[in-house]
Amino acid sequence: MDPGTMKILMASLLAWIGAHTNYAVPADTPMVALAPHAYIADLACGEECPALGVYPDGNVIYIDSALQIETNVCAQSVLLHELVHFLQDRDGRFLNLPPAVRHYVREYEAYGIQKIFLTERGRKVAFGPTFHVGAFMGPSC
Repeated sequence: MDPGTMKILMASLLAWIGAHTNYAVPADTPMVALAPHAYIADLACGEECPALGVYPDGNVIYIDSALQIETNVCAQSVLLHELVHFLQDRDGRFLNLPPAVRHYVREYEAYGIQKIFLTERGRKVAFGPTFHVGAFMGPSC
């Protein structure tokens, strides 16, 4: 995806998040890098797993390069999910919670926002911390 198109997509997703949550939309954003699934899985899980995106360090969001992020709303929702984590970090959200609880609450919120995004676009998808990639990117998405 060319940088101009990515910039427009990021701005659109951040504006949507800002309109549907109490997160402020920042002027700066993380970089987005498309990477092979094995790299995403290693960053997210340390081994093979169904992760399609990951935001590991505060500077770069990695998205599975097999996703059609430019045209597929479900793929775009993966980026939206990771942008929620970016905003959580910027906002200092959930820092008062113990790490294990914080991880769960961060994912719960990001999946909830992702589900609203997909539902508004007519997609009916069941997912969460234990979803299967095939089911997520299946016929309904």
